[in-house]
Amino acid sequence: MVKMQDVFKQILKDTIASLLKKHRFKKKGNNFVRTFSGFSWTINVQSSSWNTSEDVAFTINTGISVESLYGTYYQDEPPKFPLEVDSVMRLRISELKSTSDQHEDIWYKLTSVTILDDLTEQIKQDIEKIIIPYFQQFHSLQDVIQGLEKREVQGYYENPHILAVLYYKCGDKEAAKERLKSVFAECETIEESEETNNLAKQLDLEITDFKS
Repeated sequence: MVKMQDVFKQILKDTIASLLKKHRFKKKGNNFVRTFSGFSWTINVQSSSWNTSEDVAFTINTGISVESLYGTYYQDEPPKFPLEVDSVMRLRISELKSTSDQHEDIWYKLTSVTILDDLTEQIKQDIEKIIIPYFQQFHSLQDVIQGLEKREVQGYYENPHILAVLYYKCGDKEAAKERLKSVFAECETIEESEETNNLAKQLDLEITDFKS
């Protein structure tokens, strides 16, 4: 009997990895990355925790890893192989394909009745027609900033410190300062206030409107 886990590994190698290699992604396990100056496109192929030898489900997650967040927002050194889990703007294929806030989570499923040619064709189409065009919006750090600003307007959550750090790293210290002042004013706990204040000090920015 063919094990679906083995079929999944073959799809990962022959379909997903092969296609992403053409777009200059590098592979490490179930993770893929294409690196630019200062940031990377990241992809993770996530297996369901409910998988068995006969039934396998997996999906595709995407993100943008930003090198300049390390040493400031993240205290660690930049990774040699950036991962989707440590990225900003983390989006699943279902979110990329959706035209509204309401969407059904997409999982590719392998069972004894799966038509493999149809499944692999769907995966290829999702990569070529959805994922790659989405990533092609981001060719500079400024593109990443604009993407984060757009998501914030749309109501998607990212840590509010991220944009402040990126403004600063791009040379817009005034925008970084105003961002942190705004975040500080909205802090609801002492811990949040201290974290924001410490980041301002780390960036050598003076936040004058402190809470009493």
